[in-house]
Amino acid sequence: MLAAILIAISIGLVIANVASRALGYGSFQATIAVTEYILLYFTLFSAPYLLNTRGHVMVDMAVKQLTGTPRKILESFIYLIGIAVSLIFLVVSIDIMRSAIARGHFDERSIDLPYWLLYAGFPVAFGLLAIEFARYLLTSRSLYDQTDYNEGL
Repeated sequence: MLAAILIAISIGLVIANVASRALGYGSFQATIAVTEYILLYFTLFSAPYLLNTRGHVMVDMAVKQLTGTPRKILESFIYLIGIAVSLIFLVVSIDIMRSAIARGHFDERSIDLPYWLLYAGFPVAFGLLAIEFARYLLTSRSLYDQTDYNEGL
């Protein structure tokens, strides 16, 4: 939901910027920088939802060939890797944010934004991704059980 709101805001900013320029008032300085942040946050906040709904792109030909215990072991291994990578990104992004706050760094483009703001969505998104991978690991749900009949179209 948050990702959809961010895209709507981005579209509104672009429309307002184009309209302002067309009416002779010039463009807004912040539009490009804010839209770039929105695109980053949109990607981050969409990822946990896509993992939950299996809406992401994945290569599953090796897993699909296995059955029974070997498949369960491989799936568990994949989920553990997903949890580990998500937690690494969570910890590193928190460290980068703390460092940026301590040093007072700013992202200086068309507007000055605190540099930590660039990383503010990372801990949330990667924390949710770790939770989603853990849900797959600890429940009977599988990323690989559902067949998409529209695949390849």
